[in-house]
Amino acid sequence: MKWSFPFLGLAKAHVIPSTGPVAEQAVAPPLPQGTRIRRGRMREPGLFGPAADDRRALTVCVEIIVLAGLLPAALFWFAKAQSLPLLFPVLVLMPLLLGVNYGFLAGTGSALLTVAVLAGIGLLKPDLLKEFPKAPAIGLVLVGMCAGEARDIWAARIRRIDHLCRYHQTRLQQFTGAYHLLQVSHSQLERRMAGSANSLRSALERLELRQPACDGARDEPLGGMAEWLLEIMVEAGGLHTAAVYEISGKGILRLPCLSMAGQAEDLSPFNPLLRETLRTASLTSVHASHEALQEQVIAIVPLVDAGGHIHGIVSIHDMPFLSVHQDTFELLAVLGRHIGDILMRRARTVGETQGRFALQESLERNLMDAKKSGLPAALIACKVVDADGRHSLVNHCCKSSRGLDQSWISVNRQGESVIVKLLPLTDEAGANSYLARLESEQTADCMAKGILTHCWMLDGLRSADELLAELCAACDMDVFDAAPAKPSSGSAPVEAIG
Repeated sequence: MKWSFPFLGLAKAHVIPSTGPVAEQAVAPPLPQGTRIRRGRMREPGLFGPAADDRRALTVCVEIIVLAGLLPAALFWFAKAQSLPLLFPVLVLMPLLLGVNYGFLAGTGSALLTVAVLAGIGLLKPDLLKEFPKAPAIGLVLVGMCAGEARDIWAARIRRIDHLCRYHQTRLQQFTGAYHLLQVSHSQLERRMAGSANSLRSALERLELRQPACDGARDEPLGGMAEWLLEIMVEAGGLHTAAVYEISGKGILRLPCLSMAGQAEDLSPFNPLLRETLRTASLTSVHASHEALQEQVIAIVPLVDAGGHIHGIVSIHDMPFLSVHQDTFELLAVLGRHIGDILMRRARTVGETQGRFALQESLERNLMDAKKSGLPAALIACKVVDADGRHSLVNHCCKSSRGLDQSWISVNRQGESVIVKLLPLTDEAGANSYLARLESEQTADCMAKGILTHCWMLDGLRSADELLAELCAACDMDVFDAAPAKPSSGSAPVEAIG
């Protein structure tokens, strides 16, 4: 029920508080910046306006007529002259109750109706009211007006507070929903970033494990490794459709494909992505300006070794939309470069893939990964200076390796053993943690003073030859000549190449 009535230049309002849920209530949207708000009391439709409830208005009118009209008329009609002093205080209750309950209009109207009843009783029964009671009549009107005014003022305040409360609750719900969405998005991003690092490390480990399984297929295209290297790339990048092709020594695409995941048409030798990949020896992905959009090719991943020779390419035709971002392409590019190194090593003799050559190639690959993809790596040299605990210290340094870590062992000019370890995907904090763990895991008879360590971070600013020169200078060696280091399984020590 809503009323308004002008009184002393003020607008009155009667508000029925809302009882429904906050989520179902209509709330005004936030005002634009710069909007000026006029402060004042809210004005609402009148009792008999088009927005009023007809049934409730009729009920209020009936209550006013009965309580402020018929009831006083009945009391005065059957009253006696000696009971008049008791009737006037009772009459004050009618406009007071109606004004407090329904507002200014009801309080004032009921008071005027009661005054009109008094005037009618004075005309019909002059012996009961000898003169019109002016003072009680003025008191009735003032009581009705003041009660209704107070009720309307508090109703307007309650309505403003209720409106602000509902608005802020709605804004809080919107903020809570946005916060939860942001939290879920952040958690998904953390899992995606963590999953990317783990999938790269696990994919490289699978490459190292699968490499010896294909030694008998050197004469086949890509060394007979096309099928399983495509499986690794499909799993690492979540690819739906992809194919592996061989590149001839003259840089020409050889058809058909060696292996395919899903169903896709053969790649055209004139594909602009393919031409760009062969020119730059780096992964090329599609964008709006490429003609390859018509050929349904998303990216071309080159299988390029550290020397820049492209052995083959992997064409990606279909992949999940959420996986089409720079992180996935960087991961596939790193895998392609490592696969190229594996193909290069398979084409060489055994002597060219061990010792100094293996360390130099690994350094070149990790330096290129650090320069192109920002992947960290660390080079650690452990010089054993304790002659008595030499064998146990060497064995301890060799066995403390992880899946991708590589180790070589040599001797310097003083006959001291030098263990060189390459830690891919390891930043400076990881290298320091590895050195701390290497020291803490030593046995009681292997004191920390028995090993001197040197650490270099592969940041792509230095070449492999420069790092090897610094390594030889720090470990007092003329030329680094080493063999792959493996921990001893028994009591026999690890022998170093002299």
